[in-house]
Amino acid sequence: MATTPPIAAPVENESKTATRILDVAERLFAERGFAAVSVREIAGHVGLNQASIYNHFSSKQALYEAVLERGFAPIMRLLERGAAELDGADAGDLFLDSLVEQLWQTPNLPKLLQREILDDGPYLERLAEQWLRPIVAAGRQAMGAAVPELRESWEERDMPFVILGMYGFLFGHFVSAALTRRVLGAEPFSPDMRRAHADFLKKATRRLMGVRDGSGTAD
Repeated sequence: MATTPPIAAPVENESKTATRILDVAERLFAERGFAAVSVREIAGHVGLNQASIYNHFSSKQALYEAVLERGFAPIMRLLERGAAELDGADAGDLFLDSLVEQLWQTPNLPKLLQREILDDGPYLERLAEQWLRPIVAAGRQAMGAAVPELRESWEERDMPFVILGMYGFLFGHFVSAALTRRVLGAEPFSPDMRRAHADFLKKATRRLMGVRDGSGTAD
C-alpha cells in the first residue's frame, strides 16, 4: 500500500526567478507528473543550473508543494472571503470574475490536478487533505451565502454532482484546452475566450444553482 509523501515546506521567495521556476514546474508537472520530472530538467527549461533551483526551493518536493500553494491558496482565500462578504445582486458575478482571474494566472494547475485524479495515488490524498476538502467546504459555504435558495433547488444527495459540475465548469476549460483547439477550432487562451469563459461561468452557475430572474425562470 502506497504511503502519503512527506510534507515539504516551500522556501519563501517571491523573486522573478522563483516565479519563472514555478511557471515551468507547474507546466512540466501537469504534462508528465511529479515522478517523471527532474529538478535538472526544470532548471534547463528556466535557463539555470540545478544548484540554482535549490537556492529558491529546498527540494523537488518543496517545489511541488509551492506550485500547489501558489494555485490553491488564493482560491481558498477567495472562497473564505466570499462566504463572509457575498451580498447584493452583483456579488456572485464579481466573485466569479475574481475566481476566473486567479485560475487564468495558473492555467496548468487544473491539468496537474487532473493528472493526480487519474493516477489516484498518494499525492492525490495529500492534495485532498490539504486543499481539496477545505476548498469544497468553503465553496459550499460560499454558494449557500450567495444563493440562499440552494437547498431548495437541490437535495443533499444531489450535492456531490453539483460540486462536480462546478469543478467541470471551472477547471474543464483548462483541462480540455487541446480539444478546444483541435476539435472546436478555437484558441482556448485568447482574450476573447477568456471573457467568454467568465461569462459562461456566470450563466451556468445561475442555472445550476436554480437562481431565478424576475419572470420566475432561471436566467
